Amino acid sequence: MPYPGKPDLILRSFEPVVNNKSRVLILGTMPGAESLRQQQYYAHSRNLFWPFLYGIFDEKPEPEYDKRIEFLKKKNIALWDVYKSCRRTGSLDSNITDEVPNDVAGLLDKYPNIKYVFCNGGTAEKHFKRHVLPNVKRGIFYMRLPSTSPANASIPPERKMQMWLSVRHTLENRIRYKSAAVTLLGDITVLADDELVTDIFLPGSEMRYDNFAVFSGNDVSEQAREQIEEYFERKRKEFDIPFEVQGTPFEKRVYDTLLKVPYGCTITYGELAEAAGNRNAARAVGQAMRKNRLPLVVPCHRVIGSAGKNIGFMGVRGNPVQNILLELESS
Repeated sequence: MPYPGKPDLILRSFEPVVNNKSRVLILGTMPGAESLRQQQYYAHSRNLFWPFLYGIFDEKPEPEYDKRIEFLKKKNIALWDVYKSCRRTGSLDSNITDEVPNDVAGLLDKYPNIKYVFCNGGTAEKHFKRHVLPNVKRGIFYMRLPSTSPANASIPPERKMQMWLSVRHTLENRIRYKSAAVTLLGDITVLADDELVTDIFLPGSEMRYDNFAVFSGNDVSEQAREQIEEYFERKRKEFDIPFEVQGTPFEKRVYDTLLKVPYGCTITYGELAEAAGNRNAARAVGQAMRKNRLPLVVPCHRVIGSAGKNIGFMGVRGNPVQNILLELESS
């Protein structure tokens, strides 16, 4: 058998690992030389694919290849490569020429339960976007993960595995969709689930979504992005997006009351506390403002001190962002 890294040899990838229960698809580019020699996905002893796939589920890889394939199927994970055939010297994706793509779009059409694609490395993502996405007939969300190849040593293995946890998060329906509104403040990040906007992060905010798989925007997050940009362009005074306030019963009353404060108007911490049912809870109102996950939509920038001044916003005393937003609404 000719050596699979020989440049004049046409290399051929494997059949997909998939069934009707598959919910995510992991795409490589083309099996490496050792994988082609053994006729097994990710056979190189230093490739981290199998340690990662088992590790994200707190398990250790089984030595038998057949059991590894059964493990994928049990977890509803499909596996394939972007290319059906190519020429390549060695195992590096950068050496691929004369590539012929697999019918990944056809696979996605045949298995409609697959809604999420993970690309194993940047080259797989590039070829997926070039050869697959234009032919996909339905909505598909995809994410690039760091390559598990031993040639990719730019990211520590611990950090790589943390990123690969997105596969498990997706299978457990811990998913968010991310859009970015371009505004005079800078980029404002919007996160949503399938139905509601869940978080809005103003510039300088600490973004908290480590326990979720975060894909590019869906209809919900994109609707919020558009409306936030319209707000900063003075084309919108109210938001019409699906959301749900979170917090203690008192915090929810505070947020519901704040939603009634009109564009261009303000309310003091004491007034908001009294309207929410506890006139002595101005300090608790301040804590609720710091915990507000939906700034702009739940307009905490309209809450001011009793002297009519900005005494704090987003947990920062004298934060100029509040004044910018109030000036925007007053002009």
